[in-house]
This record gives sequence, structure tokens and C-alpha cells, in this order.
Amino acid sequence: MATELELKLMLQSEYLKSASDFLDEICAQSDDDTVSRQPTLNLMNAYYDTEDGQLMSGGMALRIRAVNDQFIQTVKTRGTSRVGMHARGEWEWQLESDCLDLSLLKEVPLPDDLVAMTWSRQLQQAYRTDFQRQVWLIQQGDTKMEVVCDQGKVTSPYGEDSICELELELKNGPEAALYEFALRIAECVPVQVSVVSKAQKGVRLKQGEIEFPQKPVGSVSRLALAAYWYEVWLIYWEAMFFMQDEVLLQPFRHTIHQLRPCLPAHLDHALVDLDNALGELYKADEDKVLELLAGLKSVGSLMLKIGQWLNQQSH
Repeated sequence: MATELELKLMLQSEYLKSASDFLDEICAQSDDDTVSRQPTLNLMNAYYDTEDGQLMSGGMALRIRAVNDQFIQTVKTRGTSRVGMHARGEWEWQLESDCLDLSLLKEVPLPDDLVAMTWSRQLQQAYRTDFQRQVWLIQQGDTKMEVVCDQGKVTSPYGEDSICELELELKNGPEAALYEFALRIAECVPVQVSVVSKAQKGVRLKQGEIEFPQKPVGSVSRLALAAYWYEVWLIYWEAMFFMQDEVLLQPFRHTIHQLRPCLPAHLDHALVDLDNALGELYKADEDKVLELLAGLKSVGSLMLKIGQWLNQQSH
């Protein structure tokens, strides 16, 4: 079992080349032969669940990946939240064919609701992802990470959604290095932090609704409120592009006002500046609002800086 710690960045397809060029340049500048771009992969993942989504509800994803005529069965568990980063348990097995082998799950500490495995007789393919993956192996000082760029789509009987994202996965070194490198990317390419996984995109196609975190109740710390509003903020941004609806800019900006009192002065001031810029942009031609938003580097940079601060406070 491996624990996967990654930071996911969304971007629009017109900026993929800029991201690729930036990462290629990082590799070209390095004297280390291990810092390199790897061969491009074409991946298909079939995700399985019950009709009523017992695995997703229980905090588990089960898939078979096909790559280069090889089949890999993977289980991922929900793991712990790192404020904008994903930390999950992950188990993988090579298979002889594209058929699930549920006997392998005895190695996995299943979530309590799934231990009895009564769900196993009701499994069906819920959705699939097809995408092209570019991979870069990056080393910055003592930190090693894998950066992947995925472009493709999620499909199910209920529709489809696009995949266009960068994932920074920490292989060795401090967690802070993921944010530091992501900020370097954000200086050159308009990227934004995403907390929506490919599996969640597949489930969303069926449910037809945006999933938000549960709001803290009672007497909670300012940090807990900051983490909550930060995640809501990220979700509204991603939802705006998923639904192709600039009207969601209004709740996105409303969330800024909820988040501001929870943050230190320098981040509060930066949010004020961003909100003012968004207010001016909203006066633009309605048909161009999403296009203009997608090109704002300041949004992603500030998302990363706030996420970085939140993670520093939680350690």
C-alpha cells in the first residue's frame, strides 16, 4: 500500500501547451538525467460501483486501468484531507485480463460500511475515463515529484465531462515543496487548485449536482472555518466551468467575503484586490466572462498561497 499525496491543478485546454513548455524547460535546465519527460501514455480507466453508489459513499474507488496492453486493478480510499491536497491510500495489482479480481481486496483495510462485501454481487461499470497523460519527473533540491498532465474525458450513461488537469505527486521531500513548485507554474500558466477527482466527476454526472463539504457547526476554530470556506471557494470555481455558467461567479465572490475574516491581513488584502478585479471583469460581455476568468493567473496564485498558509497552520 502506498499513500498518495498530490496537488491537483485545473486549467483550460488552450493553456496546455504553455504548461507543457514550462515543464519541458525545467527538464532542459537540469543537469540531472533523472529529471526528464517520459513517454506519453494513453489511459483507459473503468470505474466500478453499485447502482446506488455504495463504494463512493463508503469512501472507496475501484477501477481497472488499461495501458499498453496491460491491466491494473486499483483501489483508492478517501484518506485524510490536507486542505486542497489529496492524501489517499492506494493499492495496485497487475491482472491477466480486464476482469476484476475481488479476492485481492483481502489486502485492503476496507471502510467499515464495505467490509462485509455484500456489494460485490451488485458491481457494474459506473463510468470510464479516457485520457492522454504526459509525465515529467522533477527534482528540486531534495524533493522529488512526478508531474502529470491529463487531457481527455469522463463518460457515463448520464453524459460526459472534460479532463484537463495537472497533478503534482510528491515522491520524496516536504509537502511544502508541492505548493512552491505549483506557484512557479501559476506564475507562467493560468491554473487553479482543484479538489474534484476524476472519480467524483463520474459520480457527479449521475447525481447531477455539485457536492460541497459539510459546514462546521458549534464552536469551531477560525482555522477550521477558513479550511471550510476555502474548499467551498475552490468548488464554486470548478463548478462554474463544469456548468459553463458565469452566474456562479456571484457565489464564488460571496465565498471570498466569508473567507476573508479567517485569514491573515496579507491574504485578506489580496482577496480584496482579487474581488475588485472580478467585479470589473463581470461588466464584460457575458459571452466572454468565462474566457477572461480562465486566463487570470492571479486566481490560481492566490488559491495556492491560501492553501499553502492553511497547510502551514495545520502542522
